[in-house]
Amino acid sequence: MNVQMMEGLLGTSSNITLAGTPMSVYRQASAEGDTEKMKRALGYTGECTEKAAKYQEKLDEGMEAEAKEEREKAKLEQEAALEKRREEQKRTEENAERDRPQETDLVQISQAAKAALKNSEPPEAVEPVASEPVIYTPAGEVSSALVEAEANLSFTA
Repeated sequence: MNVQMMEGLLGTSSNITLAGTPMSVYRQASAEGDTEKMKRALGYTGECTEKAAKYQEKLDEGMEAEAKEEREKAKLEQEAALEKRREEQKRTEENAERDRPQETDLVQISQAAKAALKNSEPPEAVEPVASEPVIYTPAGEVSSALVEAEANLSFTA
C-alpha cells in the first residue's frame, strides 16, 4: 500500500463521515420547514462528497501506480528466474559434455607391427574336411549304426 492509497482511503472515509452531520441538519430543517437551513446543509454535504470524490481519484491513481509497480516487479522476477534457468541449463550442458563417455575407441598400431604386417604372407585357405555324419549315444560315444544320407518321407492321404 503506497502513500496515495492511504491518503485516498482516509480522505474518502473521513469526508463521507463528515457528510453525515450536514445531512442530519438537513433532515431536522426539513422537519421544521426551514428552507434556508436546508440549502446550507445540502451545500455542506455537497462539498464533503466532492472532496470524497477527489480523494477517491487519488485512491484510484495510487492503486494504478501500485499495480504498475507490481507488474514491473513480477516482470523483473520472471526475467531473473528465466536467466537463472538459462544459466543452470548451460551449466548442465557443460557438465554433460565433460561427463559424456567417448563414443569411439582409439587404436594405435606400432611401426614394428605395421612392418611385420607388410612382410607376412597371407594365411593359407583351409579346405573343409569331408566326413560322414555320425550318431552319438546318450553316453557321448559314437554309435556304430549307419546314418542315412537322405531321409525318406512318405505322405498318405
